[in-house]
Amino acid sequence: MGYYEFGTVLVQGHPENTQEYVCGDRTLKNVRCRTCGIVTHWEPLDSEPGARHGVNLRIFDPELLASVPIRRFDGADTWTFLD
Repeated sequence: MGYYEFGTVLVQGHPENTQEYVCGDRTLKNVRCRTCGIVTHWEPLDSEPGARHGVNLRIFDPELLASVPIRRFDGADTWTFLD
C-alpha cells in the first residue's frame, strides 16, 4: 500500500467494476474489484484534516510503481523510518 493525504490522489475506474464495504471499527471504506476481490484502495469515512488513504500500488503498471519513492519503516523495534 501507498499512503497519501486524503484527496491528494485520484483513483479512477468504472464504479460498476468495484464494490465498497465497511467493516471493523467502521472508520474506513474499502474498495475492491468485483471480479477478483483484490482491494484497490481504502479511504476514511470521516475526511478530517490530516486523514490518509491507502492505495494498492501492486496493481499498477510496474513502470509507475518503479517511480514511486519508498520509505522503509521499522515497526518491529524502533518505530522510526529507516531513511
